[in-house]
Amino acid sequence: MLTDDNESRPLRRVRVFLDSPDSDVARTTIADDSGAFVFAELPAGRYTVGGTKEGYVTVSYGARRPGSPGAPIILRDKQTIADLTLKLPRGAVITGTLFDPGGQPLPGVSMRALRFTYASGERRLTPVYTGMPSHVTDDRGVYRIYGLAAGDYAIAAPARLSGSGNRDVLMMTDAAIRRGLDELKQTGRPSMSTSDETSAASVADTDAPRVGYAPVFYPGTTAPSQAAMIKVAQGEERREVDFQMQYVPVSAIRGTVLGGDRVYSGSTTVHLIANGPAVLAGTGHDGRTAAVARDGTFAFSNVAPGPYTLIARATRAPGLGEAAWWASTEVIADGQSEQELTLALQPALTLSGRVAFEGTGTLPEPTRVRVTLEPVLAGAQVSLATTPVHVSAAGRFAIAGITAARYRLRASVSGHPDWMLKSSSVDGRDALDVPVDLRSSIDGAVLTFTNRVSDISGTVRDGSGRAMSGYAVVLFPSEQALWLPGARRIRSILSANDGTFRFRNLPAGEYLLGVVADAEDGEWFDREFLDPLASSSVKVTLAEGERKSQDVVAARQDGSGRLVLTADAKTR
Repeated sequence: MLTDDNESRPLRRVRVFLDSPDSDVARTTIADDSGAFVFAELPAGRYTVGGTKEGYVTVSYGARRPGSPGAPIILRDKQTIADLTLKLPRGAVITGTLFDPGGQPLPGVSMRALRFTYASGERRLTPVYTGMPSHVTDDRGVYRIYGLAAGDYAIAAPARLSGSGNRDVLMMTDAAIRRGLDELKQTGRPSMSTSDETSAASVADTDAPRVGYAPVFYPGTTAPSQAAMIKVAQGEERREVDFQMQYVPVSAIRGTVLGGDRVYSGSTTVHLIANGPAVLAGTGHDGRTAAVARDGTFAFSNVAPGPYTLIARATRAPGLGEAAWWASTEVIADGQSEQELTLALQPALTLSGRVAFEGTGTLPEPTRVRVTLEPVLAGAQVSLATTPVHVSAAGRFAIAGITAARYRLRASVSGHPDWMLKSSSVDGRDALDVPVDLRSSIDGAVLTFTNRVSDISGTVRDGSGRAMSGYAVVLFPSEQALWLPGARRIRSILSANDGTFRFRNLPAGEYLLGVVADAEDGEWFDREFLDPLASSSVKVTLAEGERKSQDVVAARQDGSGRLVLTADAKTR
């Protein structure tokens, strides 16, 4: 283990981790004072190695950027690899002061650094984990976020309400202030004494806007799209990234949940979830939950302006996670009015069916199968299904508590890696490659497994025949209709230390095989990434049960980091 700087000094006390994508081997060790580490008595296989240390950026061997998966290391039987070197860069720091709306330092706020990543095929801001659960402002309002990899970051202060979480804050108008001063002159004491619970209302205008804190992004905007990105180099400390929390007009959203007599009064909750790309985990945009009272009413106070989705969820009895009824509606908080809504519960959906096996040899026991209904979420869609579910000895399964939405129906066989899901049929429609839109309960779904698994392997070489290690090999279907977020036919892996790659458990079909110098995690689900890559890729056709070897030669590299490939005629 070495420092990633000009000196390349040995780095002690680094926690080194080793994993294998092909087995359950997972080990951890600590580098000694000279930076050396050893993993002994390993079976032959493919491994990834990485290191982490506080104040430094976690790095995996062969990764071209921190946070990216490492390149596999191929270890032969009885082989010793003694020259493995891993360099950890010192983390960058962003520090500044957070102020309240009055310009005073604001202590006790958990700050977040965010950067753009790909999630569900979309590029969005997501919080960065640096080894610390939070970075809290001190008594001077100062925060310090350290251990950051070089790159561009947005800094966010989550929403924080004044006093108790549900207390209203009134924005005093000039007229209300003058009225309070006049009353003070006449009575000799302010009417807003803490001993007078109604005094604030008597001084303030009855229509005075109620305000609350909103999540704020540097340099002081409540809109994530307007956040300024802070660029830091390796080991750099960026100071005086100061900004101020803001008050925004807030609304109250109240309502009633209507349901049948079978709904247990203590088991109904309502979720308030912000719509659109501003939903950022850890910044106050995550959503809120309210319990429904015995009379069916619920309330949310201090709701910042914007579009929301309300989801009501009811179970048959307390403590049961499976939803029996649900309701949903859209609402826009304008920061001015109080909204009264009604949510009418409807029965949750059920999807049931059976599993089947096509193949040779001993068939797995159906009880080893776990079925997952995977929601394809957009905006504020929420899945209330409880998955994965078990399959009975008769090969039957049932998933209850489903809300109407788009899903993929997937499954796996525990303890049988040589069996893969071949097809997933729901009401005669494919629910594996293309999401299915569930609007009613369905019986008769069929999950078919096969042990006639297919894979593609090969080696990436340059024009001189040398192996190219650490390059992103991307496999994707030639049919653009299958270029969907989370698609099982889209894969990416880094070429190993000997230039090799392997994609396992692939469905039959026609694929394109491309190579790029680097790719962000999940970027390969983006159509704008795949479209130009297709023209520089090699076409590969894979039959069911076929194990194809396809070496590729990088003829040249274009300006975007894509390698223009030719198929190696020696492979098949």
